[in-house]
Amino acid sequence: MPKIVDHESQRCRFAEAAIRLVAREGLEGLTMRAVASEAGLSYGSLFHYFESKDDLLMHAVRHSTSQQTRRVNEFSLKFSGLKALEQLMCDDALVDESSREDSLVWLAFLYKAALKEPFAEMHAELISGWLDRIEALLEEARSEGEINQALSTRFEAMALWVYSAGIGQQGLLHPVMFPPRVQKKLITAYLDKLRK
Repeated sequence: MPKIVDHESQRCRFAEAAIRLVAREGLEGLTMRAVASEAGLSYGSLFHYFESKDDLLMHAVRHSTSQQTRRVNEFSLKFSGLKALEQLMCDDALVDESSREDSLVWLAFLYKAALKEPFAEMHAELISGWLDRIEALLEEARSEGEINQALSTRFEAMALWVYSAGIGQQGLLHPVMFPPRVQKKLITAYLDKLRK
């Protein structure tokens, strides 16, 4: 009887292996052979799913962001308005031991996005979706009377995204100066300024 292969599981294993490798060794460590070895799968099977290292890195970032979207969806069912937004911003920005690998891969992805059009296009797509989500939560907060009616929710969404991106990068680069508790305090302080 032929062996049944779970293709989505294989793709996930390769993506997670790529994330670990980039986090440990940088983009230099991301070779197809190293990814196959890290995943515990055959080198040949990797090419059934990915044509190149760039293709693999883009999939790894999509895998990471889909995990984040799942988490955000879970707490969006529990919270609304500014509370939901705070949860989203903390999930996006906070860098601790559990999120360090994903943050390092995102940084590598940003480097590629600055140089290569396919990465830049993917970055624009991901950020557009993220800004829409932040703006929707700000609109919800406004309808619930939590923030000033005159605020531009699109402008504040952009400001929040840039602010949290900076916090995340500093948390990654300077963990002693910006431990998770300080990162969270900065996010809470910003959101408090939006309150009526």
